[in-house]
Amino acid sequence: MQSQPVIALLSPGDMGTQIAKALIKNNFRVITAGDGRSEKTLINIQDAGIEDTGSLQNTVEHADIIFSLTSPKGSLKLAENIMLCLQNSSNRPLYVDLNSNTASLALYIEKLLLPMDIPFVNGAVMGPSKDIPDKAVLIVSGSHRNDFISLFRHVFKIKDAGEKTEASSAYKLLFSMVNKGMNALFFETMTAAAHFGILDELNDSLQEFLPGTYKDLIKITPTYPQHLFRRIDEMKGLIEMLKNENLPHTIASGIAETFDRVYQSQIFENEKPEQVIETFQNFKKLSEE
Repeated sequence: MQSQPVIALLSPGDMGTQIAKALIKNNFRVITAGDGRSEKTLINIQDAGIEDTGSLQNTVEHADIIFSLTSPKGSLKLAENIMLCLQNSSNRPLYVDLNSNTASLALYIEKLLLPMDIPFVNGAVMGPSKDIPDKAVLIVSGSHRNDFISLFRHVFKIKDAGEKTEASSAYKLLFSMVNKGMNALFFETMTAAAHFGILDELNDSLQEFLPGTYKDLIKITPTYPQHLFRRIDEMKGLIEMLKNENLPHTIASGIAETFDRVYQSQIFENEKPEQVIETFQNFKKLSEE
């Protein structure tokens, strides 16, 4: 591998664009496949300074490293498409999946790539895209993780989750269980508070008696209305992982159930709150039904 490898980034959404900008700032050549992409994605490619190499085939054939940045649902399909592109090629790029997959999906993708001798790094991103590269953390695991760490430790904050391929998936999901569990607790609390007509009073007391916890809510709770469905899927992935390992999953199941109930109520539909209290005020809609 070259000292400054060519990186194929697939695909440059909000997260991918920020990662690409950090790489380009550190003099890496970043390429992507623009064919068939939306106008918004093409604008992202141009604005970030990513080189559009056209087709997926052309892109992966010229890559030393592939960054998969699509979604947990799309990660398997992307891996399969890349395998098709490389089946008649001698190129064997390092494949880095940063899609926060479940443990079982990460292992499945690794197994899929193994017959073609494509080295695999499982990963996840902790933190929003706006925090890359200074605050967000890239978690990586697997037998090839040190190749990734040695190349990019001066670009990103990286946490080594160890030799087990599935470890970074478990890390991200279990961390998510804590902060999402905290929000599920408060969502269920505010549902009851709205029912009894004491939501504002209870919110004031939470700020007074739990200032540290409330400060944490300020950072993350207002983002929930826009991404609640995605968080339900994430918790379902956590439940699956815990069940497969015969581990307790009562809390994880409760989080998913609470989020699903709130999602089905549609109280957050078309809402984009900026403050915690604005988020909580939506629960008053439940008491009006």
